[in-house]
Amino acid sequence: MPVKVELGRAGLTLLLIAFATVAVGAPPDPFATVPADRAGQAASGTDRVFGGQQVPDGKFPFQVALLKAAELSADPQSQYSSQFCGGTLIAASWVLTAAHCMRNEGKTLAAGDFIVLTGSTDLEGGSRVAAKSIVINEHYDENSMDHDVALIQLAHPVDLPPAPLDLDGAPAAKATVLGWGMDENGEYPRQLLGTEVDVVPPESCNVPIKAIYAKALRAGIDDLATQYRIKPDESGRVADELARNIADPLTDTMLCAGLKSGKRDACYGDSGGPLIADIGGKPTQLGIVSWGEGPADDDVKCGHEDVYGVYSRVASFADWIKSHLAEN
Repeated sequence: MPVKVELGRAGLTLLLIAFATVAVGAPPDPFATVPADRAGQAASGTDRVFGGQQVPDGKFPFQVALLKAAELSADPQSQYSSQFCGGTLIAASWVLTAAHCMRNEGKTLAAGDFIVLTGSTDLEGGSRVAAKSIVINEHYDENSMDHDVALIQLAHPVDLPPAPLDLDGAPAAKATVLGWGMDENGEYPRQLLGTEVDVVPPESCNVPIKAIYAKALRAGIDDLATQYRIKPDESGRVADELARNIADPLTDTMLCAGLKSGKRDACYGDSGGPLIADIGGKPTQLGIVSWGEGPADDDVKCGHEDVYGVYSRVASFADWIKSHLAEN
């Protein structure tokens, strides 16, 4: 039978905080989820990343795809269905990607778990290259997504131009995000797509994401208040108090980009790929596709109005990248 529990203010607050920690989840592991989604549909001929256009061959030769090794066969079409993340060649034997692309169910992938596809905008083309080792940033936090960056050392060098990196934090108002991720129709393209987005101040991400968290928090508190027969004005006061204490989601290692309309954005499968800006006439990598947010009741956390995408800021990891490349 139901048990009536009398909660003091401190107990109620702790209970609500515990609820809040699970109300908004971390992004799903792309290694497990994206290939399963891709396998559920035929290779798409769509020309739309959210709002994207097909990238001409050779325009961004440093873009690579990460393929789940267990899903691969001799059939080139298996490359389409096994893609789970993107990455960038930054040296002959090194790929830059997101740390969360190198994790699955709380564990770091082994080098043999995936293959790097190079030299093609078509997922059914290119060359397969094995990985030799993985380096995940030691400060990566799966909850906050802070320091979401990793390096992949290839088994052998690749003869392709590497991506110039923004190591100094150069200002840019516009950038292009690249990837083979899900489009606005829920489809996964076979051809590499790119879309131009605005690079905006961190507050443009912080404010709407905090509003989403506050709304989810309030809804959860309302449910608990009904269960424990707490008066609406009391539960509302606690919800407002907790909402005021929600920290800014973006850290100093992140940058914010997208459109206010939400019609151009990165999405599932684009993780680890580059955000590119024209700096001094060169396509330079500013960021790495990291995470995004959307309403709690929407399964797709990308392409929402007033909510921008979040990228790992390459300049924040300049010394870390240089040190690992120098060591090898």
